[in-house]
Amino acid sequence: MEMNRYSPFDTRFLRVGRYNKQADVYGLWWSGSGLVMKLGCAQLEVEAESTARDHTSWLGVLLDGAPVARLPLRKGRHRYMLLSGMDETVTHEITVLRDTQPSYDEDGPVLLHAVYTDGVLEAAENRPLMIEFLGDSLTVGEGTLGPVSAQEWRMPLISHMPAFPTLVSEKLHAEKRVIALGGWGVYKSWDCNHDSRIGRIYEELCGITPGGDGPYDFQERPADAVVINLGTNDGSAFSKADPAEMKTEEANLIQDVKILLAMVRKHQKKAHIFWAYGLCGVQMTDVLQKAVQAYREETDDQNVSFLPLPDANGDVGSRSHPSRAAHEKAAAVIVNAIRGMMDEE
Repeated sequence: MEMNRYSPFDTRFLRVGRYNKQADVYGLWWSGSGLVMKLGCAQLEVEAESTARDHTSWLGVLLDGAPVARLPLRKGRHRYMLLSGMDETVTHEITVLRDTQPSYDEDGPVLLHAVYTDGVLEAAENRPLMIEFLGDSLTVGEGTLGPVSAQEWRMPLISHMPAFPTLVSEKLHAEKRVIALGGWGVYKSWDCNHDSRIGRIYEELCGITPGGDGPYDFQERPADAVVINLGTNDGSAFSKADPAEMKTEEANLIQDVKILLAMVRKHQKKAHIFWAYGLCGVQMTDVLQKAVQAYREETDDQNVSFLPLPDANGDVGSRSHPSRAAHEKAAAVIVNAIRGMMDEE
C-alpha cells in the first residue's frame, strides 16, 4: 500500500493546543493538543516520539468528534497505526490528540514527526470559536476510564477524550486550548503546596516540562471564552488547614483567584471568563463566588462570571473521580453558558 507522508506543519492540518511555533518538530505539550485533518483513507499512521520513563503517554483518535482509538506510546521514536480498514471513499474529520496530561518524568513534549496515510489530505475546516480551559484532574479527564475499583494514579485511567473540555468543544465545533494538571489548584494543591497553582505557569508554554518554561505567545488566536475549573484541590488543602488559620487561608485564596483572573484578562481581552466549579464537591463554592465577585467589583470587569456545575453526586469512575456521565452533565451546562454568551454578542 502506497503511503503519503505529511509534515504536521502542513497548512492543511489544524493544529490545536499550545505549541512552539519556532520548533522544528511539532510538540504536544498539554492534554488535547494535536492535529485535526480532513481525510478519506483506508489507513492512518503517525511517527511519534516520547521520553516518558514511567507514566506512559497516550494518544487518542476522534472520528467526527467521537472517540474511536487510544494507544500508549513506547519510549523513543516509533511509527504507530491509528486507523486501518477504513472506507477510503468516505471523508471524515479525524483528530489525533495527546490524551493524557504532562507527566513529571518527561524530558520534553510528545513529538509528532510525520503523518502517513494512503489518502489525500484536504484542508481542515477552521473552527470559528476558541475556548481556553484551565483546570486540574477534572479538566484532563482523570478517572474517566477504568473500573471504579482502580485507585492507582496511572495514565491508562486518564483520558481527555471523554472529559468535559472535549465534549464542550466538539458540541460547539470549537477549537480549544488546555492548561491543566491533576492535583493543582488556584491557591494550593491537594497536598497544600502553594507552588502547584496554575497561575504560576499560565504565561509559560508548559512550565512543568523541560523546554516549556519560555513565554507563551497569546497573540496568534485569543480565546472567545475561558473556562476555569479550579478549587477542588484547594478544598482538599483547606480540609488540612489549622482552623485558627482559616481566615488567612481564605484571604490568600481570594487574592490568588483575583491574580489569575487578571492574568487571564491581560491576554484574553475580549473573552468571557467562566469560573466553573462544583463537578467534584461544592465546599469551596462560597469563597470562590466571593472571590469572583470581588474581582468584578474591583476591576469593573462584568465579562467574568461564576458558573455552578452539577455535582457528580457519587457518579464516579476510577480514582473516585467523576465518570463520563458526570462530565457530560457538566459539559451541557458549560455549552449552554457559552451559547448564552454568544447570543448576547
